[in-house]
Amino acid sequence: MSEPIAGSPRTALVTGGSRGLGAAIARHLAREGWHTVICGRSEEDLDARVREAAEEGVELHRVRADVTDPASVDALFEELAESAPPLELCVNNAGGNYSHRLVGVREGDDPGDRELKPHPVDTWERTVRLCLTGVFLVGRRAAEAMLRDGTPGVIVNISSAVSAGSYGQSAYSAAKAGVESLTRTWAVELGEYGIRAVAVSPGVIDGAALRRRSAASPRHAAYMEALRGHVPLRRWCSEQDIATTVAFAARNTAITGTVLEVDGGGLPSRVVVG
Repeated sequence: MSEPIAGSPRTALVTGGSRGLGAAIARHLAREGWHTVICGRSEEDLDARVREAAEEGVELHRVRADVTDPASVDALFEELAESAPPLELCVNNAGGNYSHRLVGVREGDDPGDRELKPHPVDTWERTVRLCLTGVFLVGRRAAEAMLRDGTPGVIVNISSAVSAGSYGQSAYSAAKAGVESLTRTWAVELGEYGIRAVAVSPGVIDGAALRRRSAASPRHAAYMEALRGHVPLRRWCSEQDIATTVAFAARNTAITGTVLEVDGGGLPSRVVVG
């Protein structure tokens, strides 16, 4: 697959494109010449991203969709089929981390006095549905669209460095490991049709969410600073680092079934502070 050229546009869909990393990926792809469509659940946020991009001289298109709802995903792809050029790139970026420890333990004043708090089932299901089931639902329709149109496209799934396991992130780590497994499976199933599947695995992203949480919690800020000291490059990745990697995965027709790690050299599964 080559880069889009004038007069022959192809569509790039970015889920979770109404904020943060998804919006950064979308703007980068639009600058490269893609007909870029962002989707998300908030009409207000989607409109804001389209306006902000326009102020930068970048054109984004938007469709409201909930990736966890099969009917909403179906409606999304029906609209794309009616109003956009053929789909050639699908970026499964939508996600959210609502994990807890499997069983939280708070030690009491007396030896053996412990307060136990099991991981809530609802947050497990919420995380897995958004981060894994949503990828399945969107990836399924994206592959169907590419097969129907005969488009040699690529599905890029956003994973995470914590897919190998991370303290306090049972649901998120499991979901992202599942995303990488889906990526390898789809590469095998779809390769004969010229459709590729690639995962991009960010480490900690130095974005608004990280800065906001660190500003609100000195304890969290201290932990993240200690964690950064264990990253080989001693730095977080930027949203632009991820966006350029997604674009690279789209351009390089020899890449499929692999995980591109953009994490500064890797994260430890746990860091003890203090």
